Amino acid sequence: MNTPFLDEIYQRVDFDRELVFKFFIVFSLFEYSLKRGGFLTRGQSGEAQPDWKGFANSIHPQFDPQATPEMGTAVNYMLNRPVMKQIPSNNNLVYTQRQRPQNMNDTEWLSVLIRGVRNNLFHGGKFRYARPRDPDLITNSLVVLETWAQLQPDVERELRNAEQP
Repeated sequence: MNTPFLDEIYQRVDFDRELVFKFFIVFSLFEYSLKRGGFLTRGQSGEAQPDWKGFANSIHPQFDPQATPEMGTAVNYMLNRPVMKQIPSNNNLVYTQRQRPQNMNDTEWLSVLIRGVRNNLFHGGKFRYARPRDPDLITNSLVVLETWAQLQPDVERELRNAEQP
């Protein structure tokens, strides 16, 4: 593939390529497994969407955010230093705090925050902002997804079977 212009730009960007790639693959497989595992909803245009809310609420009773020191650190980081939301303001991009809806449990809110990490990363929200924080947001999201993947048997089964012939 001959893409010298894009190759040059890619090489100039300073980020942990392995961590970003791992997050991309894990998140993609996780959403695929949610849909295959029965957590499926219809999007605004009729497309299949993972039902994150349904999944989060199904695992909430058994999810222990302090089960391990690593999990406690990850959850505390995500809840206390949540990913920002990019919004337009006077033809500029600005970052604002996400507002947690009232009566939303921590598990569902974490699912919103993890999707926010994905959105900022893959929709251009992670260049020129809080570079030192990005690896922490990605790593802590992966720690939470690791546990969540094993709390719902159908989702765990689909993840285990992903990419197998």
